[in-house]
Amino acid sequence: MKLFLSLFLLFLFPEFLKANQFAYYLSNSDHKAYRIDLYKKEIARLDSNSNWVFYHSLRTDSTYHPDFMKTAVFTVLQKKNTNRIHIFQECTNQIYVVDLTDFQLKRKDDTYYRGVNCLAYRFFRGNEIFSLGGYGFWRTNNHLIYFDKKTKEWEATNAKGQSPPGMYHGFISYIPEKDVIVSFSNYFTDVSDDYGKLKLDQTIYQFSFFTKTWKKLGEITHPVIKQVLEEYSYFDRQHLFYTGKYFVFEPSSNKNGIHKYYFVNPRTLEVFEYNDLELKYARITLGASQSQKPSIFRNGPWLLTVLQNPNPSSTDSFLLINFDDLASDATFIGLLTDLPWYQSDWFYGILLILLASVLIVIMTKIKSKRTKKVVHVSQIQDVKLDIDPTSLRLLKSILENQNEDGLAIDEVNRILDIENLAFDTQRYRRSAMINQVNQTLTLLTGERSSIIRVNSVEDRRQKRYKINPNCLELLQRKLVN
Repeated sequence: MKLFLSLFLLFLFPEFLKANQFAYYLSNSDHKAYRIDLYKKEIARLDSNSNWVFYHSLRTDSTYHPDFMKTAVFTVLQKKNTNRIHIFQECTNQIYVVDLTDFQLKRKDDTYYRGVNCLAYRFFRGNEIFSLGGYGFWRTNNHLIYFDKKTKEWEATNAKGQSPPGMYHGFISYIPEKDVIVSFSNYFTDVSDDYGKLKLDQTIYQFSFFTKTWKKLGEITHPVIKQVLEEYSYFDRQHLFYTGKYFVFEPSSNKNGIHKYYFVNPRTLEVFEYNDLELKYARITLGASQSQKPSIFRNGPWLLTVLQNPNPSSTDSFLLINFDDLASDATFIGLLTDLPWYQSDWFYGILLILLASVLIVIMTKIKSKRTKKVVHVSQIQDVKLDIDPTSLRLLKSILENQNEDGLAIDEVNRILDIENLAFDTQRYRRSAMINQVNQTLTLLTGERSSIIRVNSVEDRRQKRYKINPNCLELLQRKLVN
């Protein structure tokens, strides 16, 4: 009886036997979300109440033979300036094409393999379709394959060089103007290696279609981005997307409050950071969208999100964002290959300059001491003290007060005959005369300042003049002679 009832229910509701049958896309023209039903062969559009309403039926011919997995997931590509939607069933690389001009639905391939190239990166190179990397048969791969329109099968592209060990849930972009692929921060695994542990490769790779060669561009060493990517989980990376100009992703910390987005330009490896200080996008979470029931739809730089908790004072239930425009308001924070400050070339350069400066200072002091010793011992002994009478009186007065508190400023002014001048004029004339005496004595003493100014012992606010201790003995000897 139970068996009969089960068969009866399945007969009444055959959709329970079906696999997932929906593919979603964001229109190039009206920026609205659409859903393609590959079983019912019809298109529905998401209305303002977040309901899918019938839009248009699709025509098929005898060549249409869908073969969907029970857990089918579809990836959609829209080539620019065309009305065709390319739909890929993950893990099979089956290709379905919807022509929006005549609303025809066709299957383009004869593929029958399953379980390989799950979540591969697919792109157009001219009129050719390519697929790169993915996961299948208990391991990731780095295979670059293309769809052969004649055989309706996928064929491999032979390559050489330093290729990634695997390309899965990473950053992959095709750059048409350079005809190269740039990729970094990929996961890789093999069930026969290290117990199948999922590993993260932070190397930056480039593949040239001209030379069919892979090469390494460097490592991700930017201290902030490297840590963010290490914390950017395997599951969160499913919501990473490429606008055609920037990779866009949000850190794991984007839960509540101020959201942060990172933009990476694969052409220049520049990194930008956008902080949503005005809380414009606080209700958006890229990771909240599910493949079976999506709430976020992307196409190039455009992203349309269904607001789960719309503002009661607003009639808007959707938010459309151009992430290329948002990137123009982001802040440049460096390159992927920037080193931490303590490992950077400029830090080592400054460190080298400082070490060289210290060495020069030390050598200069050693040389200065040797020079002074030679001058004091040999040459200065023969130099005559030849200065004007006023300077000589000043020098003798300073020496006479050397052992006391030094010569007071008032006494200096009296010797220089400037005590009746204005205060500022006294200071200027006094400084000029002492500098002149010091310059005259440099050849004799080897010191730049033979007369120095010091604080008074009794009152530190008062200044006194003394002879530099380094040349005191020499000047005493010369004045006696």
